[in-house]
Amino acid sequence: MLNLSIQTNIDKMNTITDFVSMLIEELKQSGRYGTARSYSSSIKRLNAFIGHNKLTFRELTPELLKRYELFLYQEGCKRNTVSLYMRMLRSICNQATRRGKASPQPGLFDEVFTGTDSSEKRATTPLIIGRLQDLDLDNASSLAFARDMFLLSFFLRGIPFVDLTYLRKSDVKMGVLRYRRSKTKRLLTVAIEPCAQVIIRKYEQYTQNSPYLLPIINPALPDKYKQYQSALRLYNKRLNHLSTLLGLKIRLTSYVARHSWATAAYREGIPVSVISESLGHASEKVTYTYLASFENRTLRNANKKVIALLKINLNKDFIKKKPQKNKSVLNAFR
Repeated sequence: MLNLSIQTNIDKMNTITDFVSMLIEELKQSGRYGTARSYSSSIKRLNAFIGHNKLTFRELTPELLKRYELFLYQEGCKRNTVSLYMRMLRSICNQATRRGKASPQPGLFDEVFTGTDSSEKRATTPLIIGRLQDLDLDNASSLAFARDMFLLSFFLRGIPFVDLTYLRKSDVKMGVLRYRRSKTKRLLTVAIEPCAQVIIRKYEQYTQNSPYLLPIINPALPDKYKQYQSALRLYNKRLNHLSTLLGLKIRLTSYVARHSWATAAYREGIPVSVISESLGHASEKVTYTYLASFENRTLRNANKKVIALLKINLNKDFIKKKPQKNKSVLNAFR
């Protein structure tokens, strides 16, 4: 339940920006810095498009959102980035509606993209991960650490980097890791396999005076979230370097390990429900977005195999011959 001071602030709000500012403060107080940052980026983008920060929920229309979507594409945003901005804005609108600051607008986001573009591949194969594991990085400790964190993420059922960062030694008991996902707050239990244990022990010497399991953030320094953000940027930069060393077409990122684990599990016939539970997803719908590109590729290969059974000769005259331009042909399927 909202306390009196927060309710008073809500009652005074007239613009989307005012409402989002209040949401951001609430999120920070509850430790949800990632979502707070996403909301902040979302409202800054919207205000850049509008040209001011006085837009109200009443002025938010499907037509305006469609123009905003076009603006984002013209700014060079990819489809999944556009989707993120739209989903954040939709979440803001939903919360404003629940709190009585906006009237419900059915279909407000129906004409803009809020899905996941599976053409942006975010998974690699166990073969590539094996090559990464065998890479000689003795003279590049920073790259070796990035490589090891990527492997550990994969070995621990695709644990996200943010959760890897905040793991505490107390989360591990009798070879079992128990932690709460920062995003969904779900409690996950993961058996630490020997391959993961080797990596954890490798870095024990760097965490002797720290409550954290891994040497990613320094407990003696302030602002743990800023340390995490800085570590994430360096991590992705080094993963990109590793991608180059391996000559990969797909750039490794912090989330590739997670998507790769899900895809590998799916290829082994593990049910989506089990994969969803393993990843700590809020629903199987989220898991299916992880597997979409794999599904599309599998279905295309299946179709090609079925067509190949017909042994069609593409050089046959009946295929090559162009139809005459007459009304009966042109209107056949109209």
